[in-house]
Amino acid sequence: MADAYDFLLTLDLRDDLSEDEVAELRWHLGLGPQPERLCIITEFPEVVLDDAGPALDDKGEFRLENTPYPVWAQQGPAWRIGGAAVSGLARREDPRPGWALTTRQALHPDDFDYVDQLLGWLATHADYDYGYAHYVGFERFYEDAGITKLLMIKDGEIVREG
Repeated sequence: MADAYDFLLTLDLRDDLSEDEVAELRWHLGLGPQPERLCIITEFPEVVLDDAGPALDDKGEFRLENTPYPVWAQQGPAWRIGGAAVSGLARREDPRPGWALTTRQALHPDDFDYVDQLLGWLATHADYDYGYAHYVGFERFYEDAGITKLLMIKDGEIVREG
């Protein structure tokens, strides 16, 4: 058995992203190189391992290292979930200038902390009328026959329902 989730997000963004934000978002989607400076997710703490297991610092605590990686960069056959892992970010002009984002990924539960950080940031730039909820995607455990959680944007947040 594996821990894999089918994750789909389709989202329209306002035209208020800085060049640095677009560059980092493109990197997270596997569409560009890693920027020198990260501004959306700045910390990727990972426990350093040595021959004996987790390395400890002088205080006896796990030694952490910042190891950035693009969260939604898978491209090609989607591991365990079928179909393809893909991401796209396209400039949108009509009816309002902005960006159109779509990503479908096979995610491990360990990735969801970073996914949630990205979703939180994206929600602050989402181009939606907040008078009611909008469907923007789903999550599904790879063994489940149907969608287990809907991703909805409402009241300025992307939330999981189900």
